Amino acid sequence: LTLPGGRLGHRNADAFLLRIRGTVRRIHAEWPIDVIHAHMMVPDGWAAARMGHELGVPAVGTAHRADVLDVPAQGAKARMRVAEAIRTLDAVVTVSRAIGDAADAIARPRRPITVVPNGADAAVFMPRDPAEARRRLGIPAEGPVISYVGKLVPRKGVDTLIEAMGILAARAAGAPRLVMAGIGGMREPLEQRAAQLDVADRITWLGKVPHDDVGWVMSAGDVFVLPSLSEGLPTVVCEAMACGLPVVATAVDGTPEIVDDPATGLLVQPHDAGGLAAALARVLDDPDMARAMGAEALRRSEAEYTWAANARRMEQVYAQVTQG
Repeated sequence: LTLPGGRLGHRNADAFLLRIRGTVRRIHAEWPIDVIHAHMMVPDGWAAARMGHELGVPAVGTAHRADVLDVPAQGAKARMRVAEAIRTLDAVVTVSRAIGDAADAIARPRRPITVVPNGADAAVFMPRDPAEARRRLGIPAEGPVISYVGKLVPRKGVDTLIEAMGILAARAAGAPRLVMAGIGGMREPLEQRAAQLDVADRITWLGKVPHDDVGWVMSAGDVFVLPSLSEGLPTVVCEAMACGLPVVATAVDGTPEIVDDPATGLLVQPHDAGGLAAALARVLDDPDMARAMGAEALRRSEAEYTWAANARRMEQVYAQVTQG
């Protein structure tokens, strides 16, 4: 049984448990549950540990990012709830070593934390013809293109990306095209800043893109960019790698565990528009290096960062908790 990974927060953990208890008991009575797997330590992981204890079923919880970085910072009560989840779950899984270290610093789990990275859907994310991808997006087939997929919110560092576009525009070659897929409250101020920097005509805003079409957005680019301020293990990077793209990203939390500088991409510091522009220019100006990075990214993605790889690792965790 998988719990939904709700974002209700620690304050609603008791209410969450009360709300699911009857449903979970009915499911267990008709189809005996072998393992309860919750995503996010609170409220889901905390509730899963208690439901598991009530039913005599092992409970596993996956920590993603906010549940062990942001929530504990909200105060002593919030940290206590997260700590209770970590201590009482039969197994704690994290999406990266960085998130695992954060969880370990909050409380001691029953058994060593297992890292199970996120992965890409190999049926959707794969190398595609860039010319066809650009045709589908209605952008010119020629010229350098940067692709970004993600929310337009402060944590994603998209303001730094727009500033980097302004720096790139000062080059003799001018600014590359930036294709941005995603929604969020920053879009209007980002558009205004792009106009001030005279790069508005170089940015294609796609808004919300269906999951099955995101691979085409990525494949339209020569390089994928993720300038976030914090990440657990960014699934979007797994997906870009599966498309065979080099990645320029910020060295935050779990991102350096998947972006291997300089083998599969380049890492820069957050809030550094100049560094981001320089890294993007380096990849765009060296097609041979970009192809080598993309090929290695694809190889590693196929081996380590797919849904199938994630499932294999989780099966091992389930076996551990069910066999005692």
